[in-house]
Amino acid sequence: MRHSRFHSFAALAGSLVTTAAFACPDCTTAQVVRASVLGEDFWSLLVTMTVPFLLIGSLSALLYRVGLPPRDAVAARDRNEPGAET
Repeated sequence: MRHSRFHSFAALAGSLVTTAAFACPDCTTAQVVRASVLGEDFWSLLVTMTVPFLLIGSLSALLYRVGLPPRDAVAARDRNEPGAET
């Protein structure tokens, strides 16, 4: 019973949101806002905002995939190598 109430509530909330969002797509205010958001420098701003996240995510995925040894293992290996001490 609880499951069906959730679905009906979600359908009602979704219909209210979409009704408000599509209320007046061709009024002058909507046209002005659409022109300001999707202006001529929209794509350059979008690329500028997404590239850092893509680079950091790619670098993180690469380092996770390759794997770095834990610091304790590196320190223990350096201590056990002959000739490493100066």
